[in-house]
Amino acid sequence: MRPALQARNSTAEHLLFLPGVFNETLALLFDAHHYFQSRGADDHRTLDSYYQKAYTTEMSRITIRLTSVMAWLMVRRAVSAGKIDEEKASRDYRLDGGDICLAEPDAMIDMLPYYFWQLSERSQELYERVMRLDGMVYGTR
Repeated sequence: MRPALQARNSTAEHLLFLPGVFNETLALLFDAHHYFQSRGADDHRTLDSYYQKAYTTEMSRITIRLTSVMAWLMVRRAVSAGKIDEEKASRDYRLDGGDICLAEPDAMIDMLPYYFWQLSERSQELYERVMRLDGMVYGTR
């Protein structure tokens, strides 16, 4: 085992699997899915074409954040179950998408529907927390 990874093992042991973060992510995924299935298309259609681009961009960013976080959590679950070792997880399964997920939202996001804006904010806060957990478990990049 690499020395740096070995030194972080005590932190990793405490973060084997995070059911609270998993449940929060799942709830946010359901909220986003429900919104996009029930009101998203109508909200998008009612926007001026100038705002539709910002809506579409941010919708993609929400999706990337949530899928990246869920993938990271599933890896943590696999590590906890002994299906992936910590070194392989550190090398191959870090939280990804930071350049997209952490990009500053379009200035006009405040002009988009309120619930949509809330989904964006919640997904970014969740992604940032999991990014900090990734740094705690595997060390900063």
